This record gives sequence, C-alpha cells and structure tokens, in this order.
Amino acid sequence: MSVLAHYFESEGFATVLVGFVREHIEGVKPPRALWLDFPMGRPMGKPNDPGYQKKVIRAAFELFEQPSGPVLEDFPDVIPVKDGRMGYALPPELVLTTDDIGDVDALLAEVQAEIDNLRPDYEAAVAARGRTTVGASELAVSGLAPHIAAFVKGDKPKSPRKGLSPIPALKLVIEDLAAYYTEARTHRDGIDDFELLGKWFWEQSKAGELILWLEAVSLESEDRVLRQIVEMSLVTPRFWSEGPLPGTSASGW
Repeated sequence: MSVLAHYFESEGFATVLVGFVREHIEGVKPPRALWLDFPMGRPMGKPNDPGYQKKVIRAAFELFEQPSGPVLEDFPDVIPVKDGRMGYALPPELVLTTDDIGDVDALLAEVQAEIDNLRPDYEAAVAARGRTTVGASELAVSGLAPHIAAFVKGDKPKSPRKGLSPIPALKLVIEDLAAYYTEARTHRDGIDDFELLGKWFWEQSKAGELILWLEAVSLESEDRVLRQIVEMSLVTPRFWSEGPLPGTSASGW
C-alpha cells in the first residue's frame, strides 16, 4: 500500500494510509502515514465502536493538512497484542490425526444443533448491525456444516459458488461458518476479545472440532491443493509450529 500511495500521488491523488508494520512504512516512505500500535486486522481499533473508529479516521485525515511529506505520525493509543501474537492461535499440541476421527454424521448433528441454537443471536446481530460477513461462499447457513462434513468423509462436493473450484470454495465455507458463530457470540455477550472468541470456537465448539477433523483428513489427502491450503494455515489459525504437522514436510509455518 505504501508503494501504491506513491503511484496515486504521481497521478495527482492525495493519499494517507494507516499501517501496523512501522519498518515497512519507514522504508518505503509514503507521502502520509499513521502508524497504529494495534493487532493485525484491527485498522480502526475495536469492532462495533464507531466513535473510536471515527477517532482513528480523523487522526489519519488530519495528515492531509501537512504541507509536505513524507509524514509519519503515531496514533496515541495502544491496543496490546497478547503474548506477542496478533490474534488467536491454536495451541501447537492441538493437532488431530485421522485416528482421532469418529462418527462424522454424529458430529455433524451436534454442529447443526449448535447452529440452530445460535440462530436467534445471529439474526439479532444482523438486525442490530445492519450487515453480516456471512455469505462469501454463497451457501445457505444450513448447508455449511454438511459441506465440510462431506470433505471429512472423503468426498468433494461441487463448489456452491459459480466460477470457483471446490477447494477455494471450501475455504469460504469454513470462513462463513466461523463468521456465523463469532457474529452471534460477539453480539450476544458483547465480546471483542479475539483470544477468547478463538478459544471458544476452535477448542470448545463442535463446529471447530469438525474443521479440525477436516484438517486431519486433508493432511493425508491425495489432493495436493487441499493439502496445501491446510499446510499454509488457510483453514485453521495456526500461526507457528515447532515442527511439521503429521503428514507434512514443512519445518515451520
């Protein structure tokens, strides 16, 4: 984005950016930049806090008043990163294998029950916020868990989204399911703690367990693309590892 800012400025467009990685901003020297000491993924601060978000935006827009650049200013507030991490990460010891997988249909039934129980909270969240991030896969909420369960069983259902192949679509299905859970919970309980939400979804919910079963199956799959998206941590929040996952050759991720 810092490089793009230089390009836009050369075409006559004034720019200002907000960024988390100070070293990159200092190296590229965009015309105007506001550095945020926030966790990655929170460029405007706390979610569902429009007053605070306006504070960040106003601080960034004030940089337009600077007569010349490059300008780099620090936003005065700090949102601490827990334990040196930018968000929730699965415990490195929580790695399942296919030996841990039980009755897929039984687990699926439990996930569907969870989804039904969360529905009133999810619908209340959408009504209150006027929006939702669920829907990227273009699959109905009722079909999200069965779609994932089919992969756990070794099948490869068709992509629910036109023009997208099954494996990339699977990633969107997983993201939709996680968003459904977190949007319902954040609204119901007023939670904005990534660590708490992550622990609840990935370590305590049946939906998280289903996705971990998918991860275990994927690592032994003959489908190279499916293995790759798992090894790259694109379906589970694994930010690092002291060793390769079972079935992989990677030394760290």
